[in-house]
Amino acid sequence: MTEKLIKTPGSEKHTLQNDALVIIGRIVKAYGLQGEIKAESLSNISGRFKSLSDITLELKSGECIQLEVEYTRMSGDIVILKLSGIDDREAAEKLNGAYISVTLDKVAPLNESSYYIFDLEGMDVFDLNNTKIGSVIKVEQYPANNVIIIAKETEEVMIPAIKEFIVGVDIKEKKITVNLPDGLPTYPRT
Repeated sequence: MTEKLIKTPGSEKHTLQNDALVIIGRIVKAYGLQGEIKAESLSNISGRFKSLSDITLELKSGECIQLEVEYTRMSGDIVILKLSGIDDREAAEKLNGAYISVTLDKVAPLNESSYYIFDLEGMDVFDLNNTKIGSVIKVEQYPANNVIIIAKETEEVMIPAIKEFIVGVDIKEKKITVNLPDGLPTYPRT
């Protein structure tokens, strides 16, 4: 599970021409004097930045701007980007902290058993007897594995996103089938 949806049409956050945007990185700081920027990738898709032609930046102010990508290159784990219209260090510094996003049509394809977090959020969750447990309200990312948080009527349950517990995911039907282990703790809904 990778990349996180930050905006959807009609959500509380600003949208850009009603397009959903997916965060793939964050600008760390200016790089050099010619307007290049250093960015950290927030995607675990290898080579994610290589083929970008345009991006949307969500500035700290909340304003979204679209920019063309002139080129990208890697410097260790850091991505160096050159954006059209950002031609000096001062202009690049104004972008510090901005989130780098792409539209849904530009998300990278995934393997058959991988899913985007934004695809899972809102899905209904059923047990092996096809009894509805609740709905996915959030997916939290941890080093060992992701955890799916399911809202039940009065409580929340956290299920590790591993094959032992996640039996099936049907994106079209918006349905997840799980094999819940006994003794899984629940928490009051907040």
